[in-house]
Amino acid sequence: MSGLLRYQFINYLRTYRYVPPFSIFIIFLVVNYTFTPNPILDSYSFSSIVLFFIMGWFTITIFHSEDEDQKIITLLHIKNRKEYNLVLFMFCVLTGLCLSCLSVTYPILIDAFGLKPKPLHIMMGFLSHFSLSFLAIALSAIFTRDIVKNKQNTWWGVLSTLIISLAITTLKSVILQIKGLIWLLPPVYLSLEMMDSGDENLSMPGLFYWQFTWIFMYSILVIGIFFLFTKRK
Repeated sequence: MSGLLRYQFINYLRTYRYVPPFSIFIIFLVVNYTFTPNPILDSYSFSSIVLFFIMGWFTITIFHSEDEDQKIITLLHIKNRKEYNLVLFMFCVLTGLCLSCLSVTYPILIDAFGLKPKPLHIMMGFLSHFSLSFLAIALSAIFTRDIVKNKQNTWWGVLSTLIISLAITTLKSVILQIKGLIWLLPPVYLSLEMMDSGDENLSMPGLFYWQFTWIFMYSILVIGIFFLFTKRK
């Protein structure tokens, strides 16, 4: 599996498809922290939303880095479609992990915050970025070519899903009136709620672990649905 992961990494680098999303994200970080000082949690919350969309972009380009013929040859070599897709998910998660670390450490290194970040600020910032990255990977994978054959539908599907997931945060009060519906919808709002705290006198929220845990659990369930669909195909 490590050999396949290394192959996918080298192949992806050769495609240069990472250049647009990575460049846009770096430009955003630089521009976002040009003027100082900045609030800690609000800044992290905003950059986590941007990373949420960027990781949707990365996910599609990673899953589609090989053309159809090249993918068939790779599958013939490894003889395991499940392992092939699992490696692609691992690649996406590692990408999200690296970008999450960059998002959290960059403003600290350039001293862009008005207050000195505490360990809890840093932990919440990292979990906010990484949980939304993981969620974006899971949601975007559903629209890759193994499930959606039309490339145009792939991009529209990913963009629409990510936008709707974010819009749910503003419609939560309405959605809660329909019993059980909130549990079926992407839990982006949980991360944003956790980051909606003041920077000063920050304490560990009672539902801290549960909120982020549910985002990861929801993402894993969506990934399970992806493997279920691909298995039936």
